Amino acid sequence: MTIVEKIKKRIAGPIVQHKRPEGVHAYWWLPTMVMSPDPLEKPDRQLMELSIAACRAAAREVDFSDLAARPNCKPWLTVWPGEHYKLLAGLVKVLRPNLAIEIGTAEGLSALAMKKYLPDGGKVVTFDIVPWGEISDTMLVKEDFGDGKLEQRLGDLADNRVFDSNRELIEQAEFLFIDGPKDNNFEWVLLEKLRTVRFNKPPIVVFDDTRLWSMLKFWRELPYPKLDLTSFGHCSGTGLVRWEQR
Repeated sequence: MTIVEKIKKRIAGPIVQHKRPEGVHAYWWLPTMVMSPDPLEKPDRQLMELSIAACRAAAREVDFSDLAARPNCKPWLTVWPGEHYKLLAGLVKVLRPNLAIEIGTAEGLSALAMKKYLPDGGKVVTFDIVPWGEISDTMLVKEDFGDGKLEQRLGDLADNRVFDSNRELIEQAEFLFIDGPKDNNFEWVLLEKLRTVRFNKPPIVVFDDTRLWSMLKFWRELPYPKLDLTSFGHCSGTGLVRWEQR
């Protein structure tokens, strides 16, 4: 079972308990909740400036016409705002990370979006528990890995042995995109493991689906400088985090 399939299974119950609003049409929908911000949180200027620059790049400079021309491309790749692919590309374009790590390969859209705007010498390493070639509707092809700028590693990073075997790689990450199972367990476990990492450079972290019910508590209690970028990212929640070594 892929990470995406786990997500769908996890949220299937809450979905069927909520009727779609009458007269509202969408290609997918989820129940969510609106909460006031924590009054103790202070605005983080660095994240705000980064977000502005990334959104400007997404609006003016990111072009996925080549990826969209692939016969199996998902139509939502070019949707923005509402989907996060152009925002991810904008963040990579602004941050210019030498190493970006993704957790959750799925069909490969996010990995390809980030890969396209890497700096010279940059690389995306994407983790999943299922090889990309076994995903029936994958957008990836073997040639995407030929230039060395994209690599998939298999394993569950919540497992101590898997995490420790990739620790040296993770230490080098300058950008993390975490699109895990949102099962109210994985993200908490991963957070504790990331706290043991001595990053060469504290990374910028993006959490996907932060407004799913299973992610609300995690996102709200995440004790790092953060910014909700849902309006400029994924309709189910996009959270931007500035990691701090502690």
